[in-house]
Amino acid sequence: MGHWDSSGLRRSHPEVASMALRFVALTLGTLLLSALPAGAKEPAARAGDSKELPPADETLTLKKGAKQVLTVQGMSRVALGDPSVADVKTTGKDGVEVSALAKGTTTLIIWGSDGKRRTYRIVVDG
Repeated sequence: MGHWDSSGLRRSHPEVASMALRFVALTLGTLLLSALPAGAKEPAARAGDSKELPPADETLTLKKGAKQVLTVQGMSRVALGDPSVADVKTTGKDGVEVSALAKGTTTLIIWGSDGKRRTYRIVVDG
């Protein structure tokens, strides 16, 4: 003996039990996942988010439209937090040109070939 489903097909007891088990598992999983954000920590801020900037080794303050070249010996990698505040481009093997685009604060991280990194807070005044 079985059950009829909405499509008019007859289902056997094992199929019905399996479907019920899947439904319960999905429901419990959804409930557990929905409870997580209540106790979870807030997500980490982006590198360009002015609320929670990482500690900087140096602060560079520029007027909007200004440019400055930083020299970092053995530079291997560059990362910029908020590209709407500043732009960077490498100039040679040891130089990074910082262009101030819009008022705000962001973070520039430059890694050396030895793996050490240097962090700059870029502050652009209007």
